[in-house]
This record gives sequence, C-alpha cells and structure tokens, in this order.
Amino acid sequence: MTARTERLAVLLRTLMFAQRAAGEEWIRESGLTRSQSFTLGYVDAHSDRGVIGRELAEMSGTTPASVTSLLQGLEDRGYITREPSPTDSRVKLVRATPEGSRVIAGFDEAMSAAQDRLFATLDDAEQDALIALLERVTDGVDAQDDGPPRGRGQR
Repeated sequence: MTARTERLAVLLRTLMFAQRAAGEEWIRESGLTRSQSFTLGYVDAHSDRGVIGRELAEMSGTTPASVTSLLQGLEDRGYITREPSPTDSRVKLVRATPEGSRVIAGFDEAMSAAQDRLFATLDDAEQDALIALLERVTDGVDAQDDGPPRGRGQR
C-alpha cells in the first residue's frame, strides 16, 4: 500500500466512524437496540410487500427464535404488525406501522444532518468534485459486483 492510498484509507475510515457514531447516537436516543433499529428499517423499506421472519433471520444472520423475540418487542411498542399472508395462512407478513415508519424516518433525518455537518466545510463546487471522484471509485466497485447494495436515493 502506498502512503497515498494508506492516507485515503484512513480518511475514509474516519468518515465511516463519524457516520457510525451519528447512527449509534440516534439508536441510543430512540430507545431501540441496534438489532431492533436495523430490523425496523428493513421492514419499513419493504412494508409494501411485507417481510417474513425467515427472511429477517437470513438477512440478519440470526435464528428464527431471536427474530420472533425481536419482532415481539417491536410489535409491543406499536412499530410493526404481523398479519397472515393472503396466500399462506401459516406465514405472517411483517409491516411497519405509521408510528414505526415515523421512528425510522428519524434515523434518516439524523444521518442526513450528520452528513451535512461532515461536508459543511466544502463549498458546492468542492462537494461536486468529491462526488465525481467517489463515483469513479465506486463505479470500479460496482463493476466487481462486491460492493454493498444501493439504498434509497442512491443511483
């Protein structure tokens, strides 16, 4: 690794840690656990079709029993509903309630505010230049098909 790429890696890790810290702060203030907030975010993003417990267990790398307990906590707080699937009554579809969607929207708002703070030292032209450079880097990652899936609002 060259000194330049090492410096880039350090700077990128610093940005990632700052974003993670903002997320952790929101999680603490929300009263949710990390697992609950992650699960609620996933369920909210897929509420249109509903999510099944097995999908949550596979996605989170946990056991169905752990997912059941986690969902019970979210349901008790009024953040999700579980209802029988119209095609298979043995399957329960999990959806976020309006309250659950409102809570998880707070995460998106907190992360946006944190990102605004992180990049406030750059003017618009500098942010545009940084975006262009990072797009070139991430295009290489996309070509390798080993990058993270793109989320809401991403290209």
